[in-house]
Amino acid sequence: MAEIHLIARAVARKGKETELRTLLQEMLAPTHAEPGCRLYELYQSNSPERFYFHERWESQAALDRHMATPHFKRMEQSAKDLLAQPFEVNILAAVSKFNAAA
Repeated sequence: MAEIHLIARAVARKGKETELRTLLQEMLAPTHAEPGCRLYELYQSNSPERFYFHERWESQAALDRHMATPHFKRMEQSAKDLLAQPFEVNILAAVSKFNAAA
């Protein structure tokens, strides 16, 4: 099983930053309790409308289970009126700073 690393970005509509931050914060405790969750951190940018989740999951299956949970579905539904654009999810691949062939 390959560990999954991702960054998810949410951009609040003007004036909805506090509501979106509260909604996203409500995801922290239940997500940390999920099997397969290795890291789940929420950050707010110096551009106050931008929020980022930094996540690590044991496997794609663990991430898939997370996205099927009631708390994820509730957040996804509730965020629709708060977002300026759809969530952006980026699955990350490590880039080694050393190239063995070099």
